[in-house]
Formats: sequence, C-alpha cells, structure tokens
Amino acid sequence: MRQLVPIPVGESAEGTDLAARLRPRFAQPVILVDPDDPVIGGPRCLVPVCDRLAVIFAKCSAHHRRWIDDGRPDDVDAWAATAPANRRWLQQPPKCAIGICRRSRREHGLCHSHAHRWHRQGRPDLPGWITDGGGPPLPAGPGCSFPECGLEAEGEARLCVHHRNRWVRADRPPLEPWLLGCATFGQDRFDLRALPEPMRLEIAYAIQCRVDERRTITRPHSIRRLLRALPGAGVGSLLDRGPEEWTSYLGFSSERGHIERRFLLDAIGYLRDVVEGVGWDAEFPRDVWLLRRLGFPGRDARFRFTGIEPLWLRELTKRWARWRLSTGIAVATVGADIRAITLFAQSFPVLRHGPEALTRQVIEVHLAHLAERFPNPKSRTGQLSSLAGLLRATRQHGWEPRLAPQVDLFPEDYPRLMRGAPRALPEAVMAQLEHPDNLARFADPCGRLLARILMNTGLRVGDGSKLPLDCVVRDGQGAPYLRYTNHKMRRDAFVPIDTDLAEAIAAQQQAAIAEFDDPAFLLPRSNRNPEGKVAFSTATFRGQLREWLRICDIRDEHGRPVHATPHQWRHTFGTRLINNEVPQETVRRLLDHDSHAMTAHYARLSDTTIRQQWERARKVNIVGEQLAADTGPLADAVWMKNNLARAKMALPNGYCALPLQQKCEFANACLTCPVFVTTAEFLPQHRRQLEQTQTLIAQADHNGHQRLAEMNRTVERNLLAIINGLTVQGGCCSTEGVCACPRTEDPNAC
Repeated sequence: MRQLVPIPVGESAEGTDLAARLRPRFAQPVILVDPDDPVIGGPRCLVPVCDRLAVIFAKCSAHHRRWIDDGRPDDVDAWAATAPANRRWLQQPPKCAIGICRRSRREHGLCHSHAHRWHRQGRPDLPGWITDGGGPPLPAGPGCSFPECGLEAEGEARLCVHHRNRWVRADRPPLEPWLLGCATFGQDRFDLRALPEPMRLEIAYAIQCRVDERRTITRPHSIRRLLRALPGAGVGSLLDRGPEEWTSYLGFSSERGHIERRFLLDAIGYLRDVVEGVGWDAEFPRDVWLLRRLGFPGRDARFRFTGIEPLWLRELTKRWARWRLSTGIAVATVGADIRAITLFAQSFPVLRHGPEALTRQVIEVHLAHLAERFPNPKSRTGQLSSLAGLLRATRQHGWEPRLAPQVDLFPEDYPRLMRGAPRALPEAVMAQLEHPDNLARFADPCGRLLARILMNTGLRVGDGSKLPLDCVVRDGQGAPYLRYTNHKMRRDAFVPIDTDLAEAIAAQQQAAIAEFDDPAFLLPRSNRNPEGKVAFSTATFRGQLREWLRICDIRDEHGRPVHATPHQWRHTFGTRLINNEVPQETVRRLLDHDSHAMTAHYARLSDTTIRQQWERARKVNIVGEQLAADTGPLADAVWMKNNLARAKMALPNGYCALPLQQKCEFANACLTCPVFVTTAEFLPQHRRQLEQTQTLIAQADHNGHQRLAEMNRTVERNLLAIINGLTVQGGCCSTEGVCACPRTEDPNAC
C-alpha cells in the first residue's frame, strides 16, 4: 500500500464530530479498497499481476478492455498469464543521460541544465561528452513530490519537469489532492475529492459504517454514478434535503439506481443517528422508535406511538413496550400490541381527560366495537390480550396509580374460539411434494434442503432457517438427531432424523464452508451476507415455496392448485405420527410443545412409567452384554426415537434400536442382529424359544442335517447368553448360570 498524503478535514461542528468518528483509513479524500475486505472488496482480477477487483467476466475494467483490444482470445487463462499490469501512469519518467544526474530528460537525451551547458560548449561530440560526465556535477536538489518518482524537483511546484508538465496539463489543480489522485490511479478506490465539505465526510462515514456492519457489499463501481452526481446538487450536506427530494433529484426508481438509492438512504440514516443519538436514553422520549437504534435488526423497522393521542396512555404504552422488549418478547409481538392499543385509544377520545376516564363501561363498549370490526374470534382475542396485558403490567408495576383497580378484562370477556379444521396436508399432496423429481425442481439448494427438513421433522420455519452449522449429533448407536433452538420456547431441542436427511445436511455443510470461511448457520443468506453470519430469510423461502408449487403444478385430489404454507408441514408431521399410533406425549416432545390437553397429560403419565421401567431394566444385546443407560442431553431424544421404533417395529421378545428409516440387513433374524436389545420381561419367550431351538438341533443331528444344526446352534448360544445376562446378577441364578425354572416368590429358591 502506497503512502498517502493526509488531507485536513472539515472545520464545521458537524464535520469535526464526523472527523473524530472516522478512522484514518476512511478520513482520506480517496479511500483505497482492500480486496480482502468482505464488504468493499471482492474477487481479484484474473490477471495475476493485477490487484484490482474483478467486475466484468472475472477481470477488472482495464484488463477487460485490453482483452477486447487483443481480439477476445478464447484461452482467457493463457492471455491473463502474459497480460501486463496497469502501471503506465506510474512508470518512471526518463532521466538525463548523464549518469550522476537525477533530473528529467528534455532534449538530446539531456536535462535542461546539461543541454544548456552542452550548447554553450559548442555542441561537442555528444556520446563522448556524456561519457566524460558533462562537466562538473550540478547542485543537488529536493526529490520530486510525485509518488515513486526518483528524480529531482525543479521549480516551486516541487515536481520534476515531467510531472510538472502533467500537472500543468491538468489545469494546475490543488497540488496535494492531485498527488493523492495520481498515487491511487488505477486502483480500486472511492474518490471523494469532488464532494464539498462536510458531504465528503458524510459519505466516508457511511462507507465506514457499512464496513463495520459487514452486511451489504459496497464496491466502488456500484456507487460511482452517485458520487459523480452529488457535487451538482448545490448543497453541502446530505441532510440539507430529505430522502424524497434526493430520490427525485437523482432520478432513482425501483428499477434503476436502487443500489445507489439504498446507499444514500443508509447514509442519511447514519447521519441522523449521529445527530439525534442512539440507545434507550435518546430513543425512548421520541414518539417513533427506530429499532436499529435500539440494537434490533432491520433498516427501517420502527414503532409508532403517534396514533395514541392521550399522552398518559402513550407513555404507558411506551413504558410497557420497552419492558416487553427487554424481557425478550419478539419485536413482531410487541408491534402487534402497540397497534391494538392505538386502535383502542382512537376509539375513545374521552381518554384524553386522564386515566380516570378509563372505566369498565369503556371496556364493555370496546368489546362491542371489536365484535363488529373483527368477526374472527381469534383476531378479536389478540386485540383483547394486548389491552389486558397493558392493564395487568400497569397494576403489577404501579406505573399509573390513578387507574381504577376494577378496570380489567375477565375470562368471560374473551370470545369462544371454535376448533379450526385440520391443517394437515392430504397424503395425495404430500406424495407429490416428497417426490424426488419434484424436489429436484426446487431452484435454490438451501430452500430445497429447508423444505425437506420441515417435512421430515415438523420444525417451525423460523427454527429451520436458523439451524447452526453443526446441527447434527449422534447417539451411542450412531443414530442422527437434529439439534435446533426452539425460539418460541427459548430452549434447545433434539429431533430424530433419517440417514438420508443427515447426508443431505452434511453436503450442505460442506457447501456452506466452501462459500464462507466460517459460516454461523447451515443455511446462510445468499445476499447482504459477506461473512455467512446471517441466516436464510423465511420471507425468501416463502416466495420460493410459492414459485415451486407453481412450477411443479401441485394439485389436490380434486385437481385444484395447492396453496401450502411451511407451518402446514408441522401439522402434517404431527398427524402422521398420531396415525402411526405414536404416543401423544412423544408427539408433544417431538414438536416441543410446552402444554397439552388432558389426554396428553394421561399419555405423559403412562409414557413416563414405561420409560422409568426401561431405564431401570437390565438391557442386554445378543451376546448378553449389558447396555449403558441413555443419559446426557440426548437422553430425551433417544427415548423419543425408541418410542417411534416401538410403535413401528414391535418385536415379541425385545426392541430394535436401529436408527429410524434405516434398512435392516437381518430381516427377522433378530437374535443375530447387533442392534437387538431385550430386557428381563421377555425371559419366558426366550426360554420357550431355547427349548424349541434345542429340539430342532436334536432332530437335525439325528437326521444328519449339519448345516441346519449349526445355524440353530448360533441361535442357541445367543439365547443362552441373553438368558444368562438377564438372570445372573439380576435376582435369579443357578449353579449352571442359567435358570430354567419360572420365577418364584423366593429369589433363592433355585
């Protein structure tokens, strides 16, 4: 990086404040671009000796033009390997032919002074005169101020003759800015020299803020047209005009200029943050809150309290909203509460008289208004819940002592909610959605994988889109589980998945690592995410889902186009489990619900009893080895997986611990299967099978069927090992190590 000449910053109050906020890198009129910067940098030019960014077909603009001038050779890599660097502007000017002279060449290969001396001496033989040294040495002078120039300066401009002529041809601009522009010529840069003060500092501050946010890629060529248009606006600051005036002046529209327009609006927002302040102390007194100033994501997300005209109610609502946000309530939920209180305030102008005007009668009139305006009971319940929450918090924290204590909403005030129709998708529709050919037509690989995850696990779309990169864990049997964060309940959870989905997730993990050095999420956002620290957008996925359904022409059993939502897959997942006779408590845990109905309560009690018996039981495999109990963070998930397996793969003499949806290579030969597990409750079946096996062995030996006898001896050995493992140290033993008698009341009766 070349040494740049510092330029004094503005002297105005605003300029001085911005100058203090700017780091030295951004305080210069020409901001150089580091290609490795994830925001303002990017891929380098294909030419190895070029450090500029690739903007056209993997080449910088200069080398792209040179490639066109060379006839557009087909072998671009071979052409790039021999292409020269863009260095003509900074090439060393020719010097005087006299070896010890460091002045610019003028005529006859000599500098001006040596040429004058040669003429005065009668123009002797030039080569010999140069060889003799051209007479006594000239007095040494200061070096040229032009970057990387090794010649001496001549004249008051402190430039060599060559560079002084170039400066004169440029109409003698201010010297130091001109030198700075020359030093950075041919490099990727934000050239702010033409902007007036303090606008130059404002644009530089906006670039610095974008670099710090590390969200939106901002390369020099993307806002070059904006930087050229701003000096002609006739104003010195971006804040001298509003966003609408700037949009009109610059001719921006949604189709053209959207990158420059977004940058300009962001710059105005950054400046207003400086002027107006950020944080709760600055934002709380305002009637419109910009949530980004409070640390919440979103450029333009805001809360408006202007519609609440009673000032006492407005202050209560603001205080309630601040408290709700500080406890972790979602921004969307708090916004809905504010809108509900705004509607309530606008319906009753009498509330301007003070808290005493809020009576039970006002509440009852509001109930009647809501019944007329919101016929849907669920929507009406949301409006009432917001008002009830505000009243409850006001009394709980003592925010408004003048509010009458009897002013409240009671359970009888809420409408009776009707049980809605099932939201699960029909199997005819799911068969189309799960078909591999249709899944392959999902354009975005991230969206395709998210659709598979939602269909196979029942996750909410917000939880599925924010899966961490290392979201797959395995238990002791090697079965995969999906680890995710239940954002609604604010806790981590596990759900068993099949091996095919685990392999698809592993492939996406490799793709994410290849695209980003250290991604935070399994499905990183494709734009405005240079470092992979932002998750896949649910709004983007919903749009992709609608397009996918249209392309695949998914239709229901009546031939009508299907409109499916991501949450319907959650209902479908739960419905399928219930139809497969999976215990309702297991379904509740798989869906990670926080509450359940009375039937689920009884299912939980029954399921807990079974689990306790399972955990207390002595579990052995086919060789009689005792298995360790399932403990740790995966214990609940392993139990759910085993419950699903028991509901789908019931065995008369034990349980199958095979991972879900993995093919069994042993068919019904469970006694030779390495993932077979059994407990003492199946001892009678094992003993009966042992008797039958020994009878078969005796008959095979008698008939000379050695192969059949050998096969059954393997089963006999495993049965003896299983019975021995379940009886020895288990309360029933004999001298031979195998108890063939039924259990009695006396464990020592053997």
